[in-house]
Amino acid sequence: MAVEWTITIEGRNEFGDVCRKAVRIDKSRERLFDGDLGLSIENGKTIMAALRSTVVNHEAETYSLFRRVCPDCHRFRSVKDYTTRRIRTVFDIVEVRNPRWMLFRDCYPGMVVAAFAPLREICPDRATSELMELTARLGSMMPYRQAARICCNRLITSAVARSLRS
Repeated sequence: MAVEWTITIEGRNEFGDVCRKAVRIDKSRERLFDGDLGLSIENGKTIMAALRSTVVNHEAETYSLFRRVCPDCHRFRSVKDYTTRRIRTVFDIVEVRNPRWMLFRDCYPGMVVAAFAPLREICPDRATSELMELTARLGSMMPYRQAARICCNRLITSAVARSLRS
């Protein structure tokens, strides 16, 4: 290894929780002698994947913590379970931890549903609002197949484009 880069991503929320992710990129002596200077496309993809995953997961956790407090009695709701939710963003699909909180029966009398998932409130279609707006805007300007092709070729990854087409 001739050169090693470490890029640290750090985020802090209102609760004081800190999220850190380090991405390491190595470059060998041979690659330097071959004239391989700067970041490659593969390095950029690695950095963007780490950044995207870290930001989306930390923001989802923060929103879930806000929604854990019952707005009526101001108590912490207990956890029923955790699932994994796949959220489509403009760049890729990110898996996030999705808690389900129990509802207090005295605050919601007569409700049959005993739990709710807070991430369903902000991503009901399992996609970010930016992606939904972009696909709607492109779909209104041109035929849908052409809009999907533009999304696939120019902007987002093929996994998101495949899910948009279906």
